[in-house]
Amino acid sequence: MIRGIEAFTGSRHFRLNEVAEGVFAAIAVPGTGSLGNATIVDLGDATLVVDTFTTVQAAEDLQTAAEYLTGRKASYVINTHWHSDHTCGNQVFVPAAQIISTSITREIMDTFVRNRITQQLAKPEAIYDAIDELDEKIQRETNEKLRQEMQWDNASDREYMKMLPDLVYSLPNLTFDQHMTIHGSKRSVELITFGGGHTQSDALVFIPKDRIAIMGDLVLSKHHPVLMYANPQQWLDILNKVEQLDIEIIVPGHGEVCSLNALHEVKAYITDLLEIVTDAAQRNENLDEITVPSAYQDWFFTTYFKSNVQSIYEWIEKSGKSRTDQRQPND
Repeated sequence: MIRGIEAFTGSRHFRLNEVAEGVFAAIAVPGTGSLGNATIVDLGDATLVVDTFTTVQAAEDLQTAAEYLTGRKASYVINTHWHSDHTCGNQVFVPAAQIISTSITREIMDTFVRNRITQQLAKPEAIYDAIDELDEKIQRETNEKLRQEMQWDNASDREYMKMLPDLVYSLPNLTFDQHMTIHGSKRSVELITFGGGHTQSDALVFIPKDRIAIMGDLVLSKHHPVLMYANPQQWLDILNKVEQLDIEIIVPGHGEVCSLNALHEVKAYITDLLEIVTDAAQRNENLDEITVPSAYQDWFFTTYFKSNVQSIYEWIEKSGKSRTDQRQPND
């Protein structure tokens, strides 16, 4: 029997938001072992979970919530992309659940991410040194908003490092390349990838019956998008395609449940940064002097802005060289 969220004892890692009957967003609580959002979907005869948080402890709470709300443990888990705040909780759900991702996401998890975890376990002092260094910066920071965000970042990193020795990194065992549908007795969900924008490969979960899209980090609500591994032009192209779907509600990778307006804001952010950085590069200006545009000063993840500027610059440089390399001698 399905029970309401009011009676769930809760988790320090997330807050539940009933997006539609049988669809529950688990909104991350900053500074805990979640970091990114997750979603629980009751398919009628099975339960689906989208993304699994940063730590095993947060994922255990997510599994408990899924079982409480739907009457069963998860049968399917979707990883929207390879970042740790969407995948490190996978071990909690196996072997009972099928773990699903795109083929490219699984390949990255099995190579780059697995190697990174091995290095972190071998030399944890490097991360602890970075935590200590950020602690010192926090003490000197006078901007209260930025100070709070830095404290959340460090708290999340500590949660991750505390969990790391117990991590059994669990890969997807079912992959797709373009589209996949899971049919339930109550609702069906479509797994869709239009390629890579935020990462080398991003998937979204579309629930046609409820007009809901669970977007991973392709859409964030009032948070700076993270552009470290991004292709900004492909990201914009993907969002343009998502707009063609019949969507009313979005569960973002970070931030509160939102509408298509958040998607439009992410498009504006990426477009604005492309224009600002291109202009600065053409004028040979110092990138460090670029400040957060007023439209985005209230957004969270402010600490990513400087690295986003650098990532955009590097992408512009790489794209320009690529176009030059493709020219014929007589062009």
